[in-house]
Amino acid sequence: MLFKSVSQRRIIREILRQEGCPSSYMKYADDIPREIPVNSFADYVSQLTSMPGIGNKHPQEIIARTNRALLRKAVINALKTRLFSEKLPYIHLAYYPKGYRTVATFRIDCDESNQVDFDRVVNLAGLHNIPLTLFVHVKSQQSYLPHIASIRQKGQDVQLHCYKHETYNDYRNNLDNLIKGKKMMEEAGMKVSGFAAPYGKWNPFLNRVMEKLDFAFSSEFALCYDDLPFFPLINRHVSKVLQLPVHPVCVGLLRKAGLSPEEMKQYFDRTISEKYERNEPIMFYGHPYKEIDQYPELFNYMLSRISQLSDIWITTYSEFATWWKKRLHARFTVRIKKKLTYITTGNSDPTLHIHIEKPDRSELLLPLANQSFYTAEIMMDKTTPV
Repeated sequence: MLFKSVSQRRIIREILRQEGCPSSYMKYADDIPREIPVNSFADYVSQLTSMPGIGNKHPQEIIARTNRALLRKAVINALKTRLFSEKLPYIHLAYYPKGYRTVATFRIDCDESNQVDFDRVVNLAGLHNIPLTLFVHVKSQQSYLPHIASIRQKGQDVQLHCYKHETYNDYRNNLDNLIKGKKMMEEAGMKVSGFAAPYGKWNPFLNRVMEKLDFAFSSEFALCYDDLPFFPLINRHVSKVLQLPVHPVCVGLLRKAGLSPEEMKQYFDRTISEKYERNEPIMFYGHPYKEIDQYPELFNYMLSRISQLSDIWITTYSEFATWWKKRLHARFTVRIKKKLTYITTGNSDPTLHIHIEKPDRSELLLPLANQSFYTAEIMMDKTTPV
């Protein structure tokens, strides 16, 4: 559905806010070219889409009709063009903690997995010292929830997938499904703060349920995929539930498209390389049953490939969501006077940085701290900090 009541200006301002831009950039919201289809950011329709595969074998999935990543980038690039025309730098909060060029997560949707399937996945990840985020299908995993709770105590991130493996198009059924699953997990000793909907579906009714039950984050490729975290804008309401977009292609989809194990390896190798080079999140998902159990060597290869990358934050959904919210809560102002740009902030978190890009496209990362630098050269000034 398309929420036409959301103005283009409101959408742009929200994109800039979540980008971590200084509030002074909000004045440029009206300067974003009208030809950019900004209003489609509030389009929550999903559709069956064919995605690039290997050769003529292309996986298909029901994903968001609007590619929000491309739309977000179009808005930011338009803002950069506007700033650069005035010989001003583009400044925003860095997307990842200090020292990292990107982030990697591996999400497991447990579905109908038994304990053997579940343990196999956890043990394989343990060989590479990679934490997983496991979303539990409570009805299927009910008999060994205490065992899953013990796995969580060893550092794995365990959250809710569902009680029944279904996502409904109404509020009441979604509420009943999530309440039952959440309650049973918490009775087994697992505090639940995250959710990933069955089949990757998302709708405003589901969002209302997640807000009511105080979920901190969720992940549905029918809403967004292959992008940075964000809070969905629904009518004039910004959701309280952080969306963590995932890459929407799993081994099962590749198998269905006819790819051989070697071609699947090529697919994931290409995807990992592209995202790493572009400093984009590397966020995969899979299933223990009828997927990882049949291709353990492929799962092992993906984990090995990721673990060998340098300057990459390998983490869980819970940790990434917590850090991202901390990032968005950081405040800073930018003041430009003559040849100097001044940054003023009350931040004391050493993981937070600002990313600076100047008109010649050169870039620099600086700590989010009170400081000044030459606007033209993007060089640190040695004067007393602001």
